[in-house]
Amino acid sequence: MKLRVICQATIIGLVISLMSVGATKNADAKTFRMAIGAGHAASAAIWTGTMKDFFEAEVKKRVAAKTSHQINWVDAYGGSVAKLGEELEAVQDGILDVGFTLPIFEPNKLFLHNFCFYVPFGSGDIIQVSKILVDLYDKIPFLKGQFEKEYNQKVLGIATGNSFDLITTFPWTKVSELAGHKIGGGGVNLPWIKAISGVVPVQMNYNEAYTSLQTGVYEGVLGGPDGALGFRLYETAKTYTICGLGCNVMGLIVINLDTWKKLPPEVQAIMLEVGREYAKVVAEASLAKKNLALGTMRKAGTQINTLSFEQQQKWAKMMPDLPNEKAKEAEQKGMPGKEVISGYIKALDAQKYKFPRRWVVR
Repeated sequence: MKLRVICQATIIGLVISLMSVGATKNADAKTFRMAIGAGHAASAAIWTGTMKDFFEAEVKKRVAAKTSHQINWVDAYGGSVAKLGEELEAVQDGILDVGFTLPIFEPNKLFLHNFCFYVPFGSGDIIQVSKILVDLYDKIPFLKGQFEKEYNQKVLGIATGNSFDLITTFPWTKVSELAGHKIGGGGVNLPWIKAISGVVPVQMNYNEAYTSLQTGVYEGVLGGPDGALGFRLYETAKTYTICGLGCNVMGLIVINLDTWKKLPPEVQAIMLEVGREYAKVVAEASLAKKNLALGTMRKAGTQINTLSFEQQQKWAKMMPDLPNEKAKEAEQKGMPGKEVISGYIKALDAQKYKFPRRWVVR
């Protein structure tokens, strides 16, 4: 159990309070109090901000308008109940009724849900990728089923993240110019950096990135425009290169199955409806944040470059055959790695997306 130790009496009181159902005007009408939260603060990330401002608000409004019931949310964002990487267990145990889980923080338990990272240089069109991901989660039973069978929770919504780029303290236009430099990355994206000869990969997190760039712990950060803006990395690292590494599954809104089963069918239907809409809303919000971030950095004097397709090809060819390696690893874990990873590649192919390296899952 990765959940941090909180006062046991407080947790017990909180859970009892949040899971209680109070009668209202008649015997059939009920008010459901549910704890909802994430490791990120609602104001810190697009996916959690949209979760609060859209998902919470719309579920509450539609339940009140279309049913005899009421939903009262109790916010638990910013790690107040579960820190980053603790959300899966918090929802599984019912400490959170609804949570936002990020597969990048669960590389073992949610190994296959990081499948976009296993297909480097995928599409950077977040609206397009969001539609593909929603479709894949609908078509491939394992993706939603794993949460229900293994972790006592149901998937309500999917958030797609902006494409990963590289912000550095030095200018560069060719991949070979990264040799000799220390580049920060995290977990599932570190293989992208390790593939470049002469690059020194460094495990990083955004909370330390600003100071680390200042002091030279690393000279670049692999991440998206949201992080570069939100953590003000552009104040220290003055070159932002759009690399086209591809969008990804950022995270999922999930609900504890025990909580879910207590909800009336009409309330469940509304949650699923809003959760599906959330995928589109968060993708559009992320695109807007990307454009804002690039504009802000440009005004601040950051050099915004785009890596040429030729250089993308050179970088991609340096990489190991990640789609096949990870598909095989997933199969060994009893997961449908080939189906999921090849399904994602085929979906991009169907949209006429041109990969700098042709990935084929065998």
